[in-house]
Amino acid sequence: MYAPWGLGILVCLGLFNGALNHGGNTLDGLLSTCNLRLLDSVRSWSELGFWQLGGLMSFRSSLLPLSPPTQLYSSQSTLYVVPHLYAYQLGGVAGFFQMVRASVFCTAGAMAAVVGILSWLLTEERLHQVRAPRFLLGFILFAAFAVTFPSEGVWGGLWNSDDRALSSVLLALASATLALGLRSQRAFWHWLSAVLLVSGAIGCPRMGVISALTVLIGRYGLPRRDAAVRAIFSWPMTLALLGFSALHYVRVGLVDLTGRYVLDGSSILNRFGFSHEMRGKGQSDLNYESIVQAFGFVWRQSELMIGKLPWHMQLEHLLLYLLAAGGLFILFRHLYLLQSPYLAPVTLVTAPPLIWGVLINQSVAEHPDVHAITWVVPISLGLVIVLEKLIEALFQRFGVFWSVVIGTWFTYWCFLWQVQYFLRAYPGLRFPYPN
Repeated sequence: MYAPWGLGILVCLGLFNGALNHGGNTLDGLLSTCNLRLLDSVRSWSELGFWQLGGLMSFRSSLLPLSPPTQLYSSQSTLYVVPHLYAYQLGGVAGFFQMVRASVFCTAGAMAAVVGILSWLLTEERLHQVRAPRFLLGFILFAAFAVTFPSEGVWGGLWNSDDRALSSVLLALASATLALGLRSQRAFWHWLSAVLLVSGAIGCPRMGVISALTVLIGRYGLPRRDAAVRAIFSWPMTLALLGFSALHYVRVGLVDLTGRYVLDGSSILNRFGFSHEMRGKGQSDLNYESIVQAFGFVWRQSELMIGKLPWHMQLEHLLLYLLAAGGLFILFRHLYLLQSPYLAPVTLVTAPPLIWGVLINQSVAEHPDVHAITWVVPISLGLVIVLEKLIEALFQRFGVFWSVVIGTWFTYWCFLWQVQYFLRAYPGLRFPYPN
């Protein structure tokens, strides 16, 4: 039941890796502003000491060594850069960029695994309630990999990423482990989920606060029959997330008190959109003109190609995300009507990116490629649900053969379209990245 779908996953993985090194494409051109800032930070930590800089980033865009920094960047936590520090100490600049590549591959694998786990558990639950083919359990794993692994929100992180990337992965893993705890009824899984959530708060304090809001709202708004849900969606977890999120700001305050460095970072009011300014604040040529731009990643993500792609590519991009949104609507309606225990873990991974886009509006609007990773799991889940519904409809009318053939066809096209879009919309694969 699983072997053919596992083979399909391996084929897609091989094709994707081949495409990354075909026709002039390469993962060697990673000298983006973001990566150079991270390189300067790990170089400064290595030479001066991590805690000598208060664990904050120097954040200067330079491939060559610079003098000791006098200004530090305070808006981001630095947990996600620690592996790059060790890689730099072991392998120098080459080791640093190898870690950049490795971290994106690991992120893609982790996100695909999370979508696979959630999709499989949701499908297993439905098989007890409706007449559906048993091969769906294998197909759903193939579909989860095909729509998640090549996701633009993940691979754009080769050139532009921040602390929300690591926390998005940890939040996704927390959701999956909570779901496993609900199925197995073992306390180990929801304890692991709690640890992952707290780690995500340390990794990105903004994500920690938003996760705390999600947990607190879920405390009063979600079914809490299961012990695992009660443990995660609780006041103690809310306070733990807020407390660990505050650690970053306490550290920033202590560094500021020393007076040794000038701290740089955007105003929280600007981040929330309370500003009259529209131009010259964001990345590339993208201005902050409307609050609906918080969802601009739906039709444009690539920093270098905003406003430069053919209209049909942007339209296809939009349609794919609208299709995923439709799948998410179907999923939540199903989970709510059945009062499914899996409503909690799916909510845990879906609500934070939505809350982030609503609250931290300006930051999201001007960084669509950076924020897109927070939506990878929800969007992929939505696409998987659409493909599953397609399979079920075809099975009811045409039997196993055509449901497998057409379902696999459309799944492969979702995979191929995402790969094509990434190759075409990210010229950093072929040309030096402008700085």
